Amino acid sequence: MITLFGATGYTGRLIARVLARRQLPFRLAGRSPEKLARLSESLPERPAWQAADAMRPETLGALCRETRLLVNCVGPFTDLGERVAAQAALTGVRYLDTTNELGYVYRLRSYEALARRSGAALVPACGFEVALADCAAAVLGRSLQPAPGKDGDSPARLDEIHVTYALQGRGTSLATRRSAIRALATSWIGYAGGQWVGAAPGSRTRRVLLPGGPRTALSFPSSEIVTVPSHLSVGAVTTWMTISRLGVWWAPALLPLGARLAGGPAGALILALVSRVALPPESGLRSEAPFTLHVEASRNGARQALTLAGHGVYDLTAEIVAYAAEQMLKPAYDRAGVLAPAAALDPQALLDEAQARWQISIQRDSEAAPQP
Repeated sequence: MITLFGATGYTGRLIARVLARRQLPFRLAGRSPEKLARLSESLPERPAWQAADAMRPETLGALCRETRLLVNCVGPFTDLGERVAAQAALTGVRYLDTTNELGYVYRLRSYEALARRSGAALVPACGFEVALADCAAAVLGRSLQPAPGKDGDSPARLDEIHVTYALQGRGTSLATRRSAIRALATSWIGYAGGQWVGAAPGSRTRRVLLPGGPRTALSFPSSEIVTVPSHLSVGAVTTWMTISRLGVWWAPALLPLGARLAGGPAGALILALVSRVALPPESGLRSEAPFTLHVEASRNGARQALTLAGHGVYDLTAEIVAYAAEQMLKPAYDRAGVLAPAAALDPQALLDEAQARWQISIQRDSEAAPQP
């Protein structure tokens, strides 16, 4: 049985429909009994529902009873996610969520020992953002890192991995907007020199060659900074978001400033503002707009890259979550601990699914190391 927490939100409703289409056993959970009942009545199997509130810890125990997997869509995860994940770790229930709040994903690593003892698999950041890039990085790593020798040596370390998002459209869900603000306030984390270090959001730019031509990208805090080093030996991981020509002039100055403000007393005011001024995904902009995801890995001068292109990032998150849930419900599934998507799942199989069923194209490029 799957419990879908936050089922009546925008992303939760999409996931519920895909779970129903895949004929997976699930129940709904959330704060409002009225909304849960209406959602249940709109679905083919009329799934059961359970009222629970992330702000009321005494209600969370019910989420993990009579369930094998808890899917959490309730954000901001920085404020509300940890107590839900902790409940799963305590009870041995498998868990995945849709966050891309880097600071939260970094903090969740502290539940590794508890999850292993209870047999829980905790898989944060298993949506469009992070899951695809994390699996692409794992596939590239296998190509660039020689296999361990007979003496059991560890595979050679990659030099660096760059993950670049190019998103079109402007509409986002209310939960996405709130999560983005909380992530900016709490995710001053980078990965360089083989370790996590402090890093200001938006403090760097680079040029990246994408299928439509070269673009300028701004560093931003995405959770691959935590997930990729957890399963790959790599010296540095940097995540980027492409920006407009005008953004080149203002974003490197304003994004770090906005991150500082979001972490202070002005944070509540910023949250209130973004709740009112941004277009929702239902506007047809972000919900159907195309995207490009470019993942580049290098080692000793050799470079390989995977470029993924598709559309509909919210629908893709629903598909990815349902696919991951199906894999994690299999009787033979035995992974435990706090796991990156590429460690919880077969990364090549997920990319194959993306091509075969989710209309994502994947292009591979490589450059050999220069000869001495």
